[in-house]
Amino acid sequence: MQPGQILTDVASRRGRTGPLLSHILLLIVVSAAGAAILNALRPDRILWVEDWSHYIEAKALKAGITLANLDQTHAIIEAGRHIVFDARPRSDYEEGHLPTALPLPYDDVDLAFMTAQAYITPQQPILAYCSGIACDESYELVLFLKNQGYTNVVLFVGGMKAWVDAGYATEEGL
Repeated sequence: MQPGQILTDVASRRGRTGPLLSHILLLIVVSAAGAAILNALRPDRILWVEDWSHYIEAKALKAGITLANLDQTHAIIEAGRHIVFDARPRSDYEEGHLPTALPLPYDDVDLAFMTAQAYITPQQPILAYCSGIACDESYELVLFLKNQGYTNVVLFVGGMKAWVDAGYATEEGL
């Protein structure tokens, strides 16, 4: 192939790519519009924008999970009758956690739970929390504990953020 022939070949290919890209773009736009219309017509549509500040709380209430607000959580910790589990990753727990809390990171729940079982009975009052209102690790931990037969589990949805914002003391390390 001659050098001039290569340039001619590349130029002719470039001319064919424009319509192809236009068709691809048109297909994407039509697909997105169709999906949006179908989603709007469905009774159980997927929300495009959601208020995450109450998402976990709403899921927990729907699942029948008992919730504790900040004042209730403070009273629970002061009373000392609940085992308090921090569902965040261990590194977050070590940086700071609620007083008396034990680590039970949901990202490693199967292994961590084997250790935690030594501290709890199925009737033991338990409080679980994680980072804050948009964090679902404590929600998932509560579901896990309930599935394991633990019946007296409470979820603190406000989590570490609400606790710290209120100016309550925290502990560091293991």
